[in-house]
Amino acid sequence: MAVTMLQDWCRWMGVSARRGLLILGIPEDCDEAELQESLEAALWPMGHFTVLGKVFREEDNATAALVELDREVNYALVPREIPGTGGPWNVVFVPRCSGDEFLSRVFHFLEQQGQTVESVAGALGLGLRRVCWLRSVSQAVQPWVETMRYQRLGVFSGRDQPALGEESFEAWLHHTADMLHVWQGVSEREKRRRLMEGLRGTALQLVHGLLAENPARTAQDCLAALIQVFGDNESQATLRVKCLTAQQHSGERLSAFVLRLEVLLQKAIEKGALARASADHVRLRQVLTRANLTEPLDEALRKLRVVGRSPSFLEMLGLVRESEAWEASLARSERAQAEEGAGAQTNAQADARADAKAEDDKVDEKEQEQQEREREREEEDDSDDRDAVPAGLGQARPSEAPGGPTPAQMGAASRAGPGGPGYEPEGLTRSGDREAGEPLEEGLKPIPDESGNEDGAGGLGLPKSSSGK
Repeated sequence: MAVTMLQDWCRWMGVSARRGLLILGIPEDCDEAELQESLEAALWPMGHFTVLGKVFREEDNATAALVELDREVNYALVPREIPGTGGPWNVVFVPRCSGDEFLSRVFHFLEQQGQTVESVAGALGLGLRRVCWLRSVSQAVQPWVETMRYQRLGVFSGRDQPALGEESFEAWLHHTADMLHVWQGVSEREKRRRLMEGLRGTALQLVHGLLAENPARTAQDCLAALIQVFGDNESQATLRVKCLTAQQHSGERLSAFVLRLEVLLQKAIEKGALARASADHVRLRQVLTRANLTEPLDEALRKLRVVGRSPSFLEMLGLVRESEAWEASLARSERAQAEEGAGAQTNAQADARADAKAEDDKVDEKEQEQQEREREREEEDDSDDRDAVPAGLGQARPSEAPGGPTPAQMGAASRAGPGGPGYEPEGLTRSGDREAGEPLEEGLKPIPDESGNEDGAGGLGLPKSSSGK
């Protein structure tokens, strides 16, 4: 029963079942982000909520989640299903208990104890008029209450794979059993009608056959027949094997494994496959041998096993949560140290890059200075070369008048005398001038040959030809 599971789980977690919701049918591969997104989209009208835990249910081959609201369940806003990954997820909650239902139960209980209305009034210190008024009010509002709390059942057809809009048998059974409990004041005929209202296909044919065979069958009898045909028919041996082979899945938290194991243990106890007194021992054995434990938790549990004291479910869950909290704090501290080390390494690398860049800048500056010095030296050398070139090589100085003799020509004339230091034979000079292609400037006359230099001192005469002798 889903409501029983919800109530037991809330009692284990220490929360009020009136503020709890049980979400069934969540795929095993659904991650936390998808779960939170789907729940927020469906439960936001009901206020803030917290997911207290998840557990894998082998009978559904899906995960169940316990959700705690920050206020009691608002029956007008709570959804029957939540659209999510893998199809709609079923929502289970504790059905409401109205005031008139409470009064009728009280009166029924006291009548079973042999008490009368007068004795009840005397025991409660109430007058007979008030007690009769309360009963009359309860009887007057009963039809209205039944109409208000009537909810149509889901659709179940008996197929292995439910079609669109249909529910699995487990989800349909949980809601139907809860509603039959709520419909206590409804006639048996109306209960059967409401039960058949949600049936289709094979399931509806089965109930039709049962009522045709015996029209006096109650709605509870029809539901029992449906359970026998479509329900979980696991044997005691199968349930015992499931309990003894349950192990922690990869990526599953230890607390989630303990919760899933507890569901199997309670189911085995209900079916008679396991004695209630041995549940604590089996739980301790499975946690020690089939789960991944931290060293402190493993040591603590083994000490309890040695002294023969197996912890109860709540004690085991408390130890597991302490271990998970310690492991989480250790992981946070290691992560913080790793981040600090990474930050220091990053800073060191940044400093090293800055130092290398500074060295490169210095080298670049030295190279630029060296290049500038070489450029200046080359410019100085070029300037010296320009100063060393004679001024009369094809260029006139500013003091020279146009058409006048150049200083070079004047120097050549002064050196042309016989015996002079610049004397050159006339023929060579003229031939050289003609070869250079430099015409004589206007106003200058060629220097005559002085062949009369008999002693030839200081001059170099041309050899006479043999015919002149």
